[in-house]
Amino acid sequence: MVYGRAHNIAIALASKKRSMNKHVISAKRIVAVIQARMGSSRLPGKSLMDLAGQPLLARVLSQTAAAKTLNKVVIATSTDLADDAIVEFAEKHNYDLVRGPKDDVLTRYQIAAVASKADIVVRITGDCPLHSPDTIDEVVHAFLNAGADYACNTNPYTRPDGQDVEVFTKQLLDKAAANAVLPFDREHVTPWIKRLLDVSILNFRHKHPHYPNLRWSVDHPEDLEFCRKVWTQLEKNKKPSFIFGEIMSAMTNSKAQPGQTIINEGFYLSIFNGASSEAALPCKLDKSFEWLARSDKVVPGAAQTYSKSWRHHIRGVTPIFLESGQGAIVTDVDGNCYVDLIQGLLPNILGYAHAGVNDAAHRRAKDGHSFSLAHTLEVELAERLCKIIPCAEMVRFGKNGSDATAGAVRVARAYTGRERIAVCGYHGWQDWFIGSTSRCAGVPKAVQELVHTVPYNDIDALEQILASKPDEFAAFIMEPVNFHWPDEGYLEKVKQIVHAHGALLIFDEICSGFHFQLGGAQKIFGVLPDLATFGKAMGNGWPISCIVGRRDVMKIFEDAFVSFTFAGDVSAMAAAMKVLDILEDGDAYAQMTAAGTKLFDGARVMANAAGLGNNFELHGHPHWSIFSFVDENGEMDRLTTALWIQEVTRHGVLILTTFNVCAVLSERDVTNTLTAFAHAFKRVAEAKRQGVNPTEWLDGPVPVPAFRVRS
Repeated sequence: MVYGRAHNIAIALASKKRSMNKHVISAKRIVAVIQARMGSSRLPGKSLMDLAGQPLLARVLSQTAAAKTLNKVVIATSTDLADDAIVEFAEKHNYDLVRGPKDDVLTRYQIAAVASKADIVVRITGDCPLHSPDTIDEVVHAFLNAGADYACNTNPYTRPDGQDVEVFTKQLLDKAAANAVLPFDREHVTPWIKRLLDVSILNFRHKHPHYPNLRWSVDHPEDLEFCRKVWTQLEKNKKPSFIFGEIMSAMTNSKAQPGQTIINEGFYLSIFNGASSEAALPCKLDKSFEWLARSDKVVPGAAQTYSKSWRHHIRGVTPIFLESGQGAIVTDVDGNCYVDLIQGLLPNILGYAHAGVNDAAHRRAKDGHSFSLAHTLEVELAERLCKIIPCAEMVRFGKNGSDATAGAVRVARAYTGRERIAVCGYHGWQDWFIGSTSRCAGVPKAVQELVHTVPYNDIDALEQILASKPDEFAAFIMEPVNFHWPDEGYLEKVKQIVHAHGALLIFDEICSGFHFQLGGAQKIFGVLPDLATFGKAMGNGWPISCIVGRRDVMKIFEDAFVSFTFAGDVSAMAAAMKVLDILEDGDAYAQMTAAGTKLFDGARVMANAAGLGNNFELHGHPHWSIFSFVDENGEMDRLTTALWIQEVTRHGVLILTTFNVCAVLSERDVTNTLTAFAHAFKRVAEAKRQGVNPTEWLDGPVPVPAFRVRS
């Protein structure tokens, strides 16, 4: 046994007697450090629990040691007396081991790196007995080839949870150990690193097929039982280690079912536990109010969009005017910075001021962009959209979603010779739709009477409404998906019923079209409408929308008059072409899923931890979700929702009641947002504990939405 000192923490490095793999590909010393201890809060003693004849930790060690890129494997445990059992295990089996502080895993890693003379550290957690050497090698190879400072295979996940690999330089580890202060940074080793702006980070993706939703780590008894079944199957092959494909086959053959616990639950709980229930400090908003005073004199409502005005936010809490945006961050006129979870009401799928998109639009504008005749770029973009969108045979362009939906409805009326429209969702501000809402001022009654609202996922209601006025409905326009997924077979039945009544089916994909995947909801669910509308994310903030659909219906545009000056603006079309390049060739959607899943799951875990699990509701897709608080009767609790939003906003997150996720929401942005969530949940829980009415802690009026059309 060799003893040493590092950062005044005693360490023990057992002499390495067992042979390690020598097929190392780098001149630098690469050491895998496996963190393990007996005091797990969710499954105490799991490190040495039996897994088909071997301790769980032994399985992790044998799988890790088989990686060809490693010079050494070291166990990092704590100085807690309970972990003496791990020391005894390591000594008995001749494994290298170091000890460090119980609640400071980051220091343990630094101790291990010093003791093993590592140049590069590979982080493996001791609760992953189904790890595989080839997974480790792939990430290490990618790290070395990229010359990165840090690499991981978890952002996004492309292998199961439990095949996590993080690789970083010893220099970066030392920097984190010296500067990371927050408890969850010390506990989870790398969050501080991932929030740095001046390091080279590689988010590695394994080759397809991907398995991001499988859970192979051990945190609960059912996880342990799952891994036992898989290892029992693996043991039939009598091999010292197994690669990923072999483990997948063993899982299938064993018929074992992975656990359903939220991935990274422990990380979210660490952030929550480190948060305070104290009120957040107000932001300085003096200049916002100065601009509001000027705006009130010349701009009705003080904004061009209702949802962007102060009326939709908490006055005195949320900034009223923004100055700039870059990526996922906006800065208000007072200089306050926020992670933006509104993203301009969804269009900025690639974040603000995307250099490639803006450059494409600017280069086009240099040679003119609003011409006296049609431009060839109109044809090129239309051809491209016809290849991407399943129902698209022809295309017409607009500047915003209301242009597109109004145009689609007009064409449907012209095609069918009918006037009534059934609607489901939100379809814009123009008379034909807004007359069906409470915001119907100025809309003639005759127009209002032509629109009929249908609840989502209610086939019977659709049938009843269409049958109530036989041969009078021109179309049913609907959002095929919003914050709720369609019931199985729902969209197929909708199409059958609509066509049976001689009407057209229009999918309003202004929100869903480019935000979930290329091709929209119609591609996800395999149901093709007669017409569809797209916009928002299509131009990443550059104003552009489109109507697409069947050729025979679209040809009606040659007679039905839908025409306006800026529909052919080719700067926005150039921006859209670049957006499509990025969405087709890059990993934007995978990054959105990774970030959105963390926000979605983190919020749920924290709500439960705060005792608010029955009061906090969250629905939707990781890219676009909606939340609210409800009272004991299940009714929407606007006061509590407002208090939560107030605290989140003052902790640096601009938010309405949705998570509008963009592709450049970084690890730093996500962690900062989750930290804001944690404080807000604790503040709300404290109000409930004290019996405080939220209005007593609110510093502004509760915002009231214009109307509600989505269930």
